[in-house]
Amino acid sequence: MRYAPAMARCDSEIKYPQEGLGWRPPDLTKIRFESDRLIIRAYELTDVDAVYNAVNTCRPELRPWMPWAAADHLEPASTAQYITTQIMNTRKPDTWVNVGLGIFHKDTGEFMGGTGVHDVRRDTASCETGYWIVTPHTGKGYATEACKRTIDWALAPQDKQGLGLRRVRIFCSQHNIASVKVIEKLGIRKEVEMKDDYWIEGIGCTTRLGWGVMADEWHAKQPI
Repeated sequence: MRYAPAMARCDSEIKYPQEGLGWRPPDLTKIRFESDRLIIRAYELTDVDAVYNAVNTCRPELRPWMPWAAADHLEPASTAQYITTQIMNTRKPDTWVNVGLGIFHKDTGEFMGGTGVHDVRRDTASCETGYWIVTPHTGKGYATEACKRTIDWALAPQDKQGLGLRRVRIFCSQHNIASVKVIEKLGIRKEVEMKDDYWIEGIGCTTRLGWGVMADEWHAKQPI
């Protein structure tokens, strides 16, 4: 799910962006937050080998759902380029619209997968999120834990070390059962069901599903 292109956005919004709410990001140079078992943080150049090895090992499981797994991280230099791009994204607050973050085990420091926010829209103070977990650690609740904590961060006020956004979106194919279950566990409202609107290599056209949650709804269930 992570790093999918912007979804459910009409063509005129892309061609004619508006100031709208005029949201602006906080300081992005030190992104780090924790959950019970995980540390979620900005990538560092020392993470290159761990990320490359994880993607390379999990590539068969990732490829159906994440097109980047077929084309990126094919050699360590590609992973280094990706991580460098994520670092430099945070140095450009005036144009910042996305950042990929690493998920690490709190006790062992092991790289567990990725999350982040993308398609950040300043007019509506909203973003999209997603996640992936390395294959040996799937089915243990790590994706749910990471997704919940990333949403916490995205929707928390900036004076509480959050992004101060108002809304988070999540999209995936109806066929991606594992990801659907993660979102359903979090109790996020289903908003989109678009028949045959999401192409999955090896499957074909599938139904695009989308969920959304507002900051006041999330905070009511998950007090910050």
